[in-house]
Amino acid sequence: MAGVGSAFHIRLAGTGDARSLAVLGAQLFGQSFGAANTPEDMREYISSAFAEGRQRADLEDPSIRIWLAESSSGEAIGYAQIRLGAVPPASAAILSEQPAELVRLYADRAWHGRGVGAALLRTCIGACSDSGADVLWLGVWQENPRAIAFYEKHEFRRRGRQPFLLGADRQTDWVMARTLRPR
Repeated sequence: MAGVGSAFHIRLAGTGDARSLAVLGAQLFGQSFGAANTPEDMREYISSAFAEGRQRADLEDPSIRIWLAESSSGEAIGYAQIRLGAVPPASAAILSEQPAELVRLYADRAWHGRGVGAALLRTCIGACSDSGADVLWLGVWQENPRAIAFYEKHEFRRRGRQPFLLGADRQTDWVMARTLRPR
């Protein structure tokens, strides 16, 4: 799938991408949240969440799909991950027979505003709709107004809250959801 002006493309990741996904995930998570959190909490979270073995396990899981956004030169510039069948937290008022979760969506800061996030999100929405999912939900840190505005622009609405543990820091995420239509 080509991006805006073909400056980037999106492809489905495979198990051979586990190492590069681990590096990319750690880098982009650090870009997004490093300044607002302690180095200790960031190290603890990143070492677990973005370990190569964890990425490989996710890539091998049949309920998970991960897409990589790559520049025209082949540089990884973003990625998105969904989990089909992921039940929303009970704290969120979401009724669904076939839910899906948007687990991660990140674009390199140098690519913000160039359509990478929107293209990755469209890819995820299409795949979820194709799978028969009726709701796509996510957790977004309540202290991340840029991301919240992005999701609201793409028809996600706040439906509740859930805890998120970043290292030793217990944070709060908004749970947001969007109704999907099968394609």
